Amino acid sequence: MKKLLNTVTVIVMFAGLATACGKSDQAGSSSTTDKAPSATNTPNAAKKTESGQKVEIKFFSNNPDRGGGQGKAEQLLIDQYMKENPTIKISVETLSPDPQFQDKLKIYNVSETLPDVTMMWGGARYLGPLVKNNALVSFTKEDFAGQGFIDAAFDSFTLNNKIYGIPKNTDFLVLYVNKKVLADRGLEPPKTEADLFKIAEKLKGTNVVPIALDGRDSWPLGLLFDAVVARQSGGFDLYHKAIDRSGSFKDPAVITSAKKLQDMVKSGVFGEGFLNLDYGAARNLFGQGKAAMYLMGQWEMGVSTDTNFPDDVRSNMIAIPYPASDDGKSPTTDLLAWFGGGYSVSSKSKNSGEAKKFAIWMFKKENWSKTVWQNGITFPAQSYDEFNTGKETQIQKDLTNILKSAKAFSGANSQDRFSASTSKGYLDAITELLALKSTPEKFAESIDAIAEKSNKELNP
Repeated sequence: MKKLLNTVTVIVMFAGLATACGKSDQAGSSSTTDKAPSATNTPNAAKKTESGQKVEIKFFSNNPDRGGGQGKAEQLLIDQYMKENPTIKISVETLSPDPQFQDKLKIYNVSETLPDVTMMWGGARYLGPLVKNNALVSFTKEDFAGQGFIDAAFDSFTLNNKIYGIPKNTDFLVLYVNKKVLADRGLEPPKTEADLFKIAEKLKGTNVVPIALDGRDSWPLGLLFDAVVARQSGGFDLYHKAIDRSGSFKDPAVITSAKKLQDMVKSGVFGEGFLNLDYGAARNLFGQGKAAMYLMGQWEMGVSTDTNFPDDVRSNMIAIPYPASDDGKSPTTDLLAWFGGGYSVSSKSKNSGEAKKFAIWMFKKENWSKTVWQNGITFPAQSYDEFNTGKETQIQKDLTNILKSAKAFSGANSQDRFSASTSKGYLDAITELLALKSTPEKFAESIDAIAEKSNKELNP
């Protein structure tokens, strides 16, 4: 895929650039630092409204924890902007988990009461209904000139050749590992998929889960499926082609992947009852040292600085790529990575002009990029090398190396490419597979039919 290759090239050129998802910090990540953005050099910031009257900007976020994770970054910037602009008041509404947030977003759109600035996901599934309703302000790349954005980061926020959102992160799937838990049992971090089964066998009968996995929220299962399909098929083309219908989910590699996933469940790779484990519970299982590994995106890099967890656990955390295929067909340099989350501005608010100014200011690189990096929160979709302090955590270093080493990127993950009406059925089918209630063959047929329906809906 040309765009993916271009993305890789640009990231390597920046030698430290990152991408991001936009997952809400439902569990909340804490940080040991608290670096606010600079109050100087903000020529694009709204200094005063023309009338001089107080203006309220409503900010809708999927990050309820305002003291940790991306909620902390948002709040630091909001507070800084209000300090610099005393005529602006920014009120914050939060809602999680993401499905509830997305439902509320739909209500706001239909009722034409969309908050001035809202967290948003890229892609036609999320943006399409709002763009169709003329609910969003458009941006140009010139609005962000000189701010270190990767060009490809705007792709998922572009519809009809117009940009309707600002990408905030570079997201990629990794395994967080407690190296001491493994070492104490004579084990090393997994390099291939076969190693996952060896670790599961060694930990059987202990009180340690091999991989903590959020199974209740089906979207992490979708990411796991993408990763396994990539390893079995030798890349990301298979599921992309199956979704755009130039290929099929009935491909033998999908059936092999489905069998691999069920074998992982049967072997205890994810422990007992993982389908009842939600986001916070899975994170806490790992943070308390009760899981050897934790499958999640780079946005959880703050887990190693979360003071809610014991020091001896946090000091032994590392991050590694999802293990390579056993046959070498798909190495760890094939990285499930995408640009997904960001922010959009309402076009129907009386304060949309001031809201747009704030959104652009928020993404001056000394604001968002510096704040999330120096607080160990996430990887921005902008360059951040200039903000290195030499005090980066081991997790930050590991994630940077994973990204720099990547040779192939997935681009969009599969679930974000399905239509709104079919995405749930797709994820439900994956959940049913992992619950061992479907055969690999029936599963492949089921999601292929869902992909066919989705394609027709997205391309009427």
